Amino acid sequence: MQLSDGVNLVVIPTTQFKTLNISVDFTAQLATQNISERALLSYVQSASAKAYPNQQDVAQKLIDLYGARYQTDVMRFGQTHHVRFDLQLPAPSYIGEQTQLLASAFDFLGEMIFSPKVSENQFDQQIFAKEQQSLCNELASLRDDKRRYAMSQLKEITFAEEEMTLSSLGRATDVSQVTAASLYEAWHKMVMTDTISIIVLGDIQASHILELVSQWPLVSRKPKVVKPFYQPHLRESVISKSEGQSDINQSILTLAYHLNIPANDSRRFTALILNALFGGSPLSKLFTNVREQQSLAYSIFSSWQQDTGYLTVLAGVDKAQVQSADEMIQQQLQDIQAGNIDLDVLEAIKASTINDYLSQQDSPAHQLEKNFARLLTGRQTTAEQWINYVQNVTPQMVQQLSQEVILQNRFVLLPEG
Repeated sequence: MQLSDGVNLVVIPTTQFKTLNISVDFTAQLATQNISERALLSYVQSASAKAYPNQQDVAQKLIDLYGARYQTDVMRFGQTHHVRFDLQLPAPSYIGEQTQLLASAFDFLGEMIFSPKVSENQFDQQIFAKEQQSLCNELASLRDDKRRYAMSQLKEITFAEEEMTLSSLGRATDVSQVTAASLYEAWHKMVMTDTISIIVLGDIQASHILELVSQWPLVSRKPKVVKPFYQPHLRESVISKSEGQSDINQSILTLAYHLNIPANDSRRFTALILNALFGGSPLSKLFTNVREQQSLAYSIFSSWQQDTGYLTVLAGVDKAQVQSADEMIQQQLQDIQAGNIDLDVLEAIKASTINDYLSQQDSPAHQLEKNFARLLTGRQTTAEQWINYVQNVTPQMVQQLSQEVILQNRFVLLPEG
């Protein structure tokens, strides 16, 4: 239901889980100038609020809420950036004084989001400085994760738009320039203009949740038209780049392929199976042929993201085997494009994909994420429809779609020397 312009509420009554899950998402169009500030907000607002001025007070309140778990996070979906607040606590139906526990939980979460510890229009300087340093340290550590670093460099040469190349945490140079005052301005802009989506999952009544949420300062805002799905341009030639580092003993080969499917195109289910057959599962061609049979990679996998329009491959290989591994990877794709698809393997992949999907239905986090995706994309796909789409994928459909997979970029991280 829509509480007001730009503010959505989804209540999912269920006795499936022994927890109550409350999740609040602030959505804005992705922009270079706001990513780092929004990431820092998630750090600062995880640590304090006006009513809970330090982490000890926050922790004590969570203990009072029967060991509740509160966390903040940032994420991106295509061209949108999200700041999310999550509170999970034992289902009130398992505990006495159910009404009081619910009211206390919503009051706590409302305080953490809408009443930060600020004075004179700026965040508390001590908390701000500590969390700013924590975020800078996290961003600096990304370079030590060689796989993530290699993928970040692949993004640098893949996307033309700067904001698409950045981590959802922003970048350290931008974070260091944020002040306690400018962060307050970013918070005010977020709570006043972002699209807000609230999802509550658990053994609760919608009318009761509506009554509690109505006590939050959810002002109406001008509805924004966000464009979650990125539309990549198809290049005529492949861009390749490499870099040497002295503190690694294994090369990391990354590849980006263009595979852009419109948001509501049912071929997205074929793309899921195509990716699993190519490199996204233990039954894939990359795993069984490149890694197991030819021993050209220590690890190798592919992933496809419809929100960006790219299929990517990451492989850990010996420096002397980079070219051979690269050629073998291209050969696996060519085999699929030529229709060399084992029907038994394809059926096993489809069955495994469906089993994974069904197992996720037992996860509150998955249920929340599925509903956030529905709000963002407007797509409504039932579990029965999802399974039917996957079951109906044929070898011919996979072959036909694979012919739209076109190599665009290559980045290799190499040991120096």
